[in-house]
Amino acid sequence: MKNIVVITIILTFFSLTAYAHKPIDTSKPATRNNPIVITDHQISWVAYNELTDIDDVDYYKLDSVKEGEEIYLSMLVPKIERLEDFDPVIALIGLELPNDLSNFSEEEIKEILEIYDNEGVVIKLNDKNNETFFEPFAQTRYWERQELRIVAPASGDYYVAVFDEEIADKYVLSIGEKEEWGIKDIIKMPIIWWNVRMFMEKKWSTYLITAVILLVLVLIIKSIISKIFIK
Repeated sequence: MKNIVVITIILTFFSLTAYAHKPIDTSKPATRNNPIVITDHQISWVAYNELTDIDDVDYYKLDSVKEGEEIYLSMLVPKIERLEDFDPVIALIGLELPNDLSNFSEEEIKEILEIYDNEGVVIKLNDKNNETFFEPFAQTRYWERQELRIVAPASGDYYVAVFDEEIADKYVLSIGEKEEWGIKDIIKMPIIWWNVRMFMEKKWSTYLITAVILLVLVLIIKSIISKIFIK
């Protein structure tokens, strides 16, 4: 019976990796001059990050995008009570992009973002009306904010900027949709699961789940050792 439980847990765990994005290292600077670099924007990445204040802008560089490739971005906010009204703005910056500033004026955008000559800006605001998304891998819930799909009009580097003029807090930015996991990524899954749940402020439930899993594993190992010595 114990073996069946463990096998079920393992199969469930690995099947859920298909729904998980590869995490982006957000410990590095995220400025326009020193952005977080995404080497393949079509792979499904996710940044668990936080704006430190209302003047903070996080920049992500989509490296070497090819003309005609689709750029996909999605914004989620952890379903935590204090974040219900948090609506981070997504801005896509790049050569030959059409200017779509939404509710912002050109002067406002120039004050908020670092934009170089010949670059266009596409602004995307919340359009999901607080729809909820459940992520099965880490068993966490998010409020859906906005999605942006756009075909790259030219080859080159594009920049994604995240900002909010009223609230500074946690957000989850997804980039790309192609799921691609290697052995090294799968080995890291327990650490990823832990980090995501801590980011989502599920501290005590994470401790409890971890303790239960460790207890089951100890009992299985004890049972195996006992059988070996009995033989």
